[in-house]
Amino acid sequence: MSLVVRIALLRPLARLGPHRWGPRLAEALVTRSHQVSGLPGSTVRRTAAAKEAVALCRRLAAERPDQHRVALARALVARAAAPDTAPASEAIDQLHEAIGYVEDAEDRCALVVLATARGLLALNLHQGGEVREALTLALRARATWDVCGPLRPLERMRLARALLVIGGCHEALGRSDEANTVRRQAWELHRALSAYRRSQWITVGATAATDLAQGLTVTGPAREALDLIEESRADVEVLSRFQPRQGRPLLARAMLIEAECRAQLDDPDRAVRLAEQAVDRQRAMVAAETPGSVAALAHGLLVLGNLAARAGREGEAVAHLTEATTLARNCHDDVLARALFELVDLRVAAGDRAAVEELLAEAVPLCREHAGRFPEVWRSRLARALLMRCGLTVFALPATAVPSGSDAAAPDGTSPVYGPDGDGLAAGREAVELARSLAGADPAYRELLGRCLFTLARAVHLAGDPRESGDLLRECVAVRRELFSADPVEFRLRLAEALCDLGNRTHALDRLDEAVGIYRECLDLLRADPERIDQAELLTPLRNLGRTLWRLDRKDEAARVWDEIVAVEELVGTSRSGPSPRRE
Repeated sequence: MSLVVRIALLRPLARLGPHRWGPRLAEALVTRSHQVSGLPGSTVRRTAAAKEAVALCRRLAAERPDQHRVALARALVARAAAPDTAPASEAIDQLHEAIGYVEDAEDRCALVVLATARGLLALNLHQGGEVREALTLALRARATWDVCGPLRPLERMRLARALLVIGGCHEALGRSDEANTVRRQAWELHRALSAYRRSQWITVGATAATDLAQGLTVTGPAREALDLIEESRADVEVLSRFQPRQGRPLLARAMLIEAECRAQLDDPDRAVRLAEQAVDRQRAMVAAETPGSVAALAHGLLVLGNLAARAGREGEAVAHLTEATTLARNCHDDVLARALFELVDLRVAAGDRAAVEELLAEAVPLCREHAGRFPEVWRSRLARALLMRCGLTVFALPATAVPSGSDAAAPDGTSPVYGPDGDGLAAGREAVELARSLAGADPAYRELLGRCLFTLARAVHLAGDPRESGDLLRECVAVRRELFSADPVEFRLRLAEALCDLGNRTHALDRLDEAVGIYRECLDLLRADPERIDQAELLTPLRNLGRTLWRLDRKDEAARVWDEIVAVEELVGTSRSGPSPRRE
């Protein structure tokens, strides 16, 4: 018997015998509210069925609350899940009410309703930005499903949805590996269904594949992410056609993920074309006033801008990222922050100091606003923004940059062109404190701590305090020694530049013998990898070593160093050594 006929037959029976037939009618109405169809009017009919079920169960529960509380909770969950335009706050209230009816129940039927309600409430909270509360509820939903025993296909898909919420929350909190783990579990739950059941739950399968692919673009491998996108493409396109409200945004997101995969697999031009097509689709959704489309377009423009920059199209990248910031200011602070940082990098590369200052003036307070609420993500962003603010006052931008990453000044403390202002120095100190805290909790932030220490040391030196600058550099060297021991290729040059600056500070404090040892260690590091290290990097520490030896009256050693400087200059085709130590 079709469900529509069953409902039609049960309605008059429920009026005659409400407590006998009413629960059966409510169950049929809840089932009807879950039936998805691409036919016109399907959404209205699903919502109407859920509303009728709630009204019926409220009447039954009012007369016999002990018998019908679970049925009312089930109807409230169905109403909250109905695809209408009611505000999210209404669905959240309904789910809280449903949970209250079954929270202390122990029978399986009530536990299934409780797990479903918790999972759906977690989804609504996550979509509203309440990440921590959503994660707590989604984890409780998973725990409730675990005690329900063997799950039916419908129940396994509800568990999968809860897992996807857990994954989304982990991603929002910067926990990419944890997010991928639960997303893979959700995807495997869908794959374990029969072909018929998979087709019934195509939305869960396509979303799980897309979410997992997105996570893999962060952690790798990109090839697996691309395989997932290609495998799920047919399902996503079906959703886009027959369930456009969910399918079209998902299709655009899948295209952006594929674009990122193509870029990581060394096909930047194809990546940009795919991202442009995805953004065109998102613009159409904005024009159609699709809910959430403005935030999605801001994210799409962020991805497109990033890909354009990596493809060498800086002008296009700046235009896309600027539009992304405009759209994101009112709807998506995460995208706004990421776009601002991308623009800072591009403006730094272009030597546009005024634009960098303007961008950082927006980025710093934005990061500070969110650092207390989501420290896992925003404290590192705040540290990075403050680091840039400090660095802007002590380093020349590329258009006017000095040739070496270490001090351009002589070891006697002569300063480069730029000097720190009070705000820049304060920003550097705050960045270091943040980075110390982050690195103490997670060693992954040691690289950030090293950069913050190096930049603040330069700022403090330019402010006239070589002693504190030296102390900061010793800490920086210690951090970078640890990083170098784990990855010599990546951190050899960074350790060398910190040693060179430390040698300069030590020289400025007249600890010349100690400075000589530091310079020699720096040079040994650089000489140890001639295939990867540009020989020009040897010049600054060689010059500083030669001057220091000359001051110590070790003129024969200084002369040998000078000969090496001349040889390196001839090799790299430059001559910037200045006066020979022999004549100083």
